Amino acid sequence: MIALALTALSFTAPASSHYSASLRSRAVPTPQLSCDSSLRVPIAACALATVLACTTPALAVSGGGKDFSGIDVSGQSFADQQLSGKEFRGTKAKGTIFKGANLAGASFYKSFLDAADFTGANLKGASLEEAGLDGAIMDGAVLESAYLTKTIDEAKSITGADFTEAVMPPCALALALALALALTLTLTLTLQPQP
Repeated sequence: MIALALTALSFTAPASSHYSASLRSRAVPTPQLSCDSSLRVPIAACALATVLACTTPALAVSGGGKDFSGIDVSGQSFADQQLSGKEFRGTKAKGTIFKGANLAGASFYKSFLDAADFTGANLKGASLEEAGLDGAIMDGAVLESAYLTKTIDEAKSITGADFTEAVMPPCALALALALALALTLTLTLTLQPQP
């Protein structure tokens, strides 16, 4: 959102009686900004028109390239793509595939990532704050130093995910540890030879 403060400035050509001797010899008067002359041309409207005419929508935020904020990318594949620092804020990405993608530092704030597949994705330092992760697959994902909220509890699978130094609420951290412990116990019991 662009906020502009418009002031009552005007462009005024001074009356010839106010010119100094050196200015009188010139053929073209020197314009001055003034609020007390009769030849006022509002420049606020011109400035606003120039700003609006020259304003183009942003194609990138951080990370360069396309900004995916607020759009629907459901069902698309971003597998193995370089998307570090991209903005996915408020994006609808149901069933979207991010397998092996580099999403380091990406923002998924309040995104809808239901059933999205982040298998093996690099989410180092990414923000998944308040992102809907119902049924999301995070197997083998690197979430080192990522910012997570309680919605990580909704993920379908986090097998082998790296949560090193991730910022998580206590309940999400407890769930991640419990799932990791349960998986370890299951594998240990399954892999031991029977007597």
